[in-house]
Amino acid sequence: MELRQLKYFVTVAEELNFRRAAEKLYIQQPPLSRQIRQLETELGVELFNRSKRSVSLTEAGKAFLAEAKLTLAQAQRAVDAARQAQTTSKLTIGFSICAFDRVLPEIIKMFRQQYPETLVNLTEMSKEMQIKALLTERIDLGFCYAPIARSELASLTLTSEPLVVVLPPDHSLAQQEQIELRSLHAESFVMCPKHIKPDAHEQIMQLCVRAGFQPKIIQEASPPEVLLRLVESGMGISLMAANSEMRHNAKVVYRPLVDPVPVLKIATVWHKKQQSLALSHFIEDCLLKYMGETAIT
Repeated sequence: MELRQLKYFVTVAEELNFRRAAEKLYIQQPPLSRQIRQLETELGVELFNRSKRSVSLTEAGKAFLAEAKLTLAQAQRAVDAARQAQTTSKLTIGFSICAFDRVLPEIIKMFRQQYPETLVNLTEMSKEMQIKALLTERIDLGFCYAPIARSELASLTLTSEPLVVVLPPDHSLAQQEQIELRSLHAESFVMCPKHIKPDAHEQIMQLCVRAGFQPKIIQEASPPEVLLRLVESGMGISLMAANSEMRHNAKVVYRPLVDPVPVLKIATVWHKKQQSLALSHFIEDCLLKYMGETAIT
């Protein structure tokens, strides 16, 4: 039994005339009659009483008509649901503060301009939480610090920022053009709290450990403006992304680190098997356009 046959049957039942039903369906009368006969044969019942002058529904036909209309209505609802899902698709994005500060607003703006019908949900998450959410398909896309060491995930590096030392103006190291990370072993550090920027915090801690020391954190502060004011006051030093100098006007001194310079990389990440249309649009029409030319790992 096909939906087409149900549609033919319902039309004949409503018109009670094979010629008018055929005209309404834009088909010839003989094929319509054959389709109704095939349906009756399959069902094993007569649906219509036929005579040279009139057509009427049998009792079986009346019972079948009500169910046929329900089936056709449900089929149309399925079609409408599919079309609705395509026109009002959704993209769920997890992000770290680092990405929101630097790249995410501009990319989201690009996407909204091109695909205003797609709903975008943003959720702040740590890098670890984003990876778990991607693996369980609770988000479509993440923005966090690289690297992302999971074979199931693809990533695209959006920005690479060298890490610099931030010093009070009168600090003795401010006289140096470059600073070795290991020379900071005895310094007091002012850092952003781990629970606010866990990814950056963890990377800085690991860099210091590899340089041979555990940083002595005497104060945690957020947002960056407050942290920089504390450094300016002489409370301690800090390690921050180089572009902090362009985004904040505190009276502090920024000094690059000696090679090899530690780099903080912000990346976007998604599941390789995720093939939603909204995600494809976001990657191809916004991320790649934002990057110009880049390589997906």
